[in-house]
Amino acid sequence: MCNQRLTRSFSAVVLLFFPVMAAQAHYLWVDVDPDDGKHGTANLYFEEGPAPGDGGYLDPFVERGRMWVRTLETGDPADLEMTEATAPKKRWLQAPLPQSTSRSVESYGKFGVYRYGETDVLLHYYAKCLQVADHDELHELGRAEELELDIVPHDVSGGVELTVLWRGEPAPDRPVSVRGPGGLKQNLKTDEDGRVEIAVEKPGRYTFRTSVEEPDKSGVDDDGKEYDLTRHHSTLVIELPLGAIE
Repeated sequence: MCNQRLTRSFSAVVLLFFPVMAAQAHYLWVDVDPDDGKHGTANLYFEEGPAPGDGGYLDPFVERGRMWVRTLETGDPADLEMTEATAPKKRWLQAPLPQSTSRSVESYGKFGVYRYGETDVLLHYYAKCLQVADHDELHELGRAEELELDIVPHDVSGGVELTVLWRGEPAPDRPVSVRGPGGLKQNLKTDEDGRVEIAVEKPGRYTFRTSVEEPDKSGVDDDGKEYDLTRHHSTLVIELPLGAIE
């Protein structure tokens, strides 16, 4: 009787625990702390949002991730040297930035194969953080040619228009998750031109993410693991409206 009660209790814990774990989706994020270090510090997180977490799934990006910066002066991407950063129960990657200027800090990493139910998925992640002051700077730095899946912002009256580009072409019917100040949450889909538009009612940090799936792209990855399909995730972090925040 005691064993039956323990079994029932354990089953209840499992049922309660695993939905929570499943809800904790991870994405690659770049954020910049302009006040850390001489010229600011770029931080790379693999968490639900652009903030430090336990870093439990960070290893693939430690081993084979890449982060770089583009500026108005250089134009070309310059690789950043990442090191592990830790705090109590926190772990992420960071890199000092070479100069204080308007910039786009970008990252790519192949996570590898992860199983979702009965499906093995090869996961690729892309991330971008834009620090720009006005329309001209956004126009120059907004498009990240190095990212296969890119979220490109364009400032419009009262808001921002986003174009999702997949391998340089507009990606229609793609999900776009929007998070912003004041608890803003929107889940949108791109139109036939790969675009969505949102109103910017409060100044602050806005985050966006999207994804593309290749259901017919299966194979074996570099680690010898078979996968049934390939999925790509991309994120963007930017302060809006442009020029409102010093």
